Amino acid sequence: MVIQQIPVKDRLPGLAEKYGNDKMATILAKAINRTLSNFNLRVGMNADQVMELSLQLIDSANEDQMAFEDIMLFLDGMIKAKYGKVYDRMDIPTFFEMLENYRDERHRQYVRFKDEQNAQHKSSGDSNRSSDDVTSEKDQFRNAMKNYMQESAKKS
Repeated sequence: MVIQQIPVKDRLPGLAEKYGNDKMATILAKAINRTLSNFNLRVGMNADQVMELSLQLIDSANEDQMAFEDIMLFLDGMIKAKYGKVYDRMDIPTFFEMLENYRDERHRQYVRFKDEQNAQHKSSGDSNRSSDDVTSEKDQFRNAMKNYMQESAKKS
């Protein structure tokens, strides 16, 4: 599923409204802790900082309607150093800097997706029918298909 197709009510702000900020923040905190455990951090974040980060993520998700899946993709990319390198420390500002890189990439992909949709729409030609006699066109098409199928059956 393309993230753009996720209904607004199923994105992070909608889920927080439906299930509560604390419940969603707890789920996000677990995912963040799991991700951070993949790094050898000299200075990491404690549980309170991770929970605060999770609550701030929910608040900032309203800006561009981020989905939970966005956060999971970001965390996966974070491990792969797609959005910046994690050296020996992680704090909330560093996390949000990396998240901003993800958001920029996400926006570029969205614009590219919309441009491709527009190009496909334009290449399909004029949407106005060239003939008002649609029934005769259908009959002609059916007859052509019938003849083709009969010829194919004769060859077999």
